[in-house]
Amino acid sequence: MSTNYTILASNGQEYGPVHAEDIKQWIADGRVEKKTPVLVEGTRDWVFLESVPELAALFAQAAPPVLSAAKPKSGGGLNVIIPYKNVRALTAYYLGVFSVIPILGMPLGLAAFTLGVLGLRFRRQNPEAGGAVHAWIGILVGGFFGLVYLALIILGLFAIIGRPHHINH
Repeated sequence: MSTNYTILASNGQEYGPVHAEDIKQWIADGRVEKKTPVLVEGTRDWVFLESVPELAALFAQAAPPVLSAAKPKSGGGLNVIIPYKNVRALTAYYLGVFSVIPILGMPLGLAAFTLGVLGLRFRRQNPEAGGAVHAWIGILVGGFFGLVYLALIILGLFAIIGRPHHINH
């Protein structure tokens, strides 16, 4: 049984699951690069192709793309603005922004906080993925509004429980 892979292309689209033979052909064609995010079947975290042992050696054999010298080392300007290589950080950012909405704020804020922490961890392991600012916005904004709405809910419950009950006879 061979392992399947899912590729995250630079346009944000996922391709897969595909077999290693397909990935090998894409490497030979110059359609993917070392820093292309890949999800290996049976794992939860995205990694770069260069960190997959059975595929890493192929990059030394493959001819470099003609335009590779023109690419910036940071992974491109778009990844700085929208960190599509760090989905956790990007999701944390949007959940943090939407955590200002009453009622939805608590679950969205707490999810933004959690995904922001996971996004920072992923960036620490894969610096080319970017997304540190997005992750921090998710952590700070989502954490703030998540805790504010949680505190309001708890205070509301205490107010209801502590209210004197009048029994009419």
